[in-house]
Amino acid sequence: MDKKNEVRVSHGKPHTVYVGASKEILKETGSVELHGLGEANSNVVRAAEMLCSLGYAELDKFETFSVSEPDRNQTLRIRNKVVIKLRRGPNFDKAYNDFKVSKATKVTEN
Repeated sequence: MDKKNEVRVSHGKPHTVYVGASKEILKETGSVELHGLGEANSNVVRAAEMLCSLGYAELDKFETFSVSEPDRNQTLRIRNKVVIKLRRGPNFDKAYNDFKVSKATKVTEN
């Protein structure tokens, strides 16, 4: 998969940050991969679920892995990794435009 379609999700930011980034990638390329490691896995699943339920995307593939990586003491630790591949949903353009209109309306009201 091309790196420009990849979103590396962290645990430190809310999942909505990754929803916004994923929407822009879906608009440009038509597909996106959300990658999470360890505690970030919940954010990956939440972001993907939100994109699918709002009509921006459809699930293409859901993969889980166990990866070994050394910690600070060079001891190998096994961590879980999740990769969710999404493709643009049939209602993407409508959902994207409706959100833009909604956001513009909120800005003019304030």
